[in-house]
Amino acid sequence: MVTDSVALILCAAFVCCLTSMVSRDWENSISCTFKNRDLILAYPMQPTAEAYRLRGRQATLKMDTLSNWYDSVKNYVEIVRQDHPTQPTLGIAIGFEFDEQNGEYPYTPSYAVLQLKDFGWGGVEFSKRDTLNYTGISNDVSDDLQIEIEDYRNDTIFGHFSGLLLSGAGPMGSIENGRFAVKVYRVQR
Repeated sequence: MVTDSVALILCAAFVCCLTSMVSRDWENSISCTFKNRDLILAYPMQPTAEAYRLRGRQATLKMDTLSNWYDSVKNYVEIVRQDHPTQPTLGIAIGFEFDEQNGEYPYTPSYAVLQLKDFGWGGVEFSKRDTLNYTGISNDVSDDLQIEIEDYRNDTIFGHFSGLLLSGAGPMGSIENGRFAVKVYRVQR
């Protein structure tokens, strides 16, 4: 009887630990499928020796704030994630209109933009002048991108996305099964 109880407790503890590890991996990341390739982009931008240098621990905190922020005055969120903290090969930037006072979810932003960056191609990082990477937009004129905010709690925004991304060089690619759960920092820009 005691052995069965101990085994049951150990199994429950294992399941609890496994569940918490899975949810920790999912937090603060963006996942999607682009051109039949599954991507998990879990790292915010980090300072490197080659890039501009900020001093001490403030460098990481400033880059993290740049990677996921919410301006409640302009009602705008921007999230940047990449596949490696300092030497990324792929990155994604998502920006969208968001009003935390909306209170009703799911919520579809009236304006959204997404850019997928292949750092191997070079070019200006996440810039409008970057024509070698893929971009999608949703606004009054274009509806390439569908973003839906599922929830917002404890400064963490949850959502999903899909769409058709266009490259300035000509090719197109669909982005599917996109999901994000990212804690955002409040800023005023």
